[in-house]
Amino acid sequence: MIRDAGDADRAALERVARASFDGIYAFFALRGIRRADPLLVAEDGGAVVGFLEGLVFDGAPRIGYVYFVAVDPGHRGHGHARALVGEALRCFEARQATRAFAAVPDDNDASRRLFESLGFEEVPRSALRQWYGWRGIGVQMRMVLAPHEVLLARTFADPSPAPAQEAPRPS
Repeated sequence: MIRDAGDADRAALERVARASFDGIYAFFALRGIRRADPLLVAEDGGAVVGFLEGLVFDGAPRIGYVYFVAVDPGHRGHGHARALVGEALRCFEARQATRAFAAVPDDNDASRRLFESLGFEEVPRSALRQWYGWRGIGVQMRMVLAPHEVLLARTFADPSPAPAQEAPRPS
């Protein structure tokens, strides 16, 4: 079962994050819980076994971003991550996002296969700037993409984003 996370889920989110990620990734996953929207959990037998942190960047058009998805190692392979990402995509579309992005370490084959099976494709980092102009640079900075991560994108609808705006010129 997938549902919105609540305050009572905090300890379970910490447990899953620490079991799923090493060092800096666990730190950023726990820090991201505060600002995630949507923040979803996967339950199995009444216990939280996974979570997803998403963000929707406002603007025209909106951009959905899967910040973190994690499933307790003992519960992997049962479709929890797929269900979490699927629900996040529904949330992004409901908020009029035209694309969704995820950044995955280039050596995380399981995550790459998951996202690719859900219609995500690898895109160059420059795609954010190409599609969104100067706004794409700001979004990329807020995504905090690491050098060893691959950017994946899925398009929901393509009236393509508005043409890139030129940077303001000094007067």
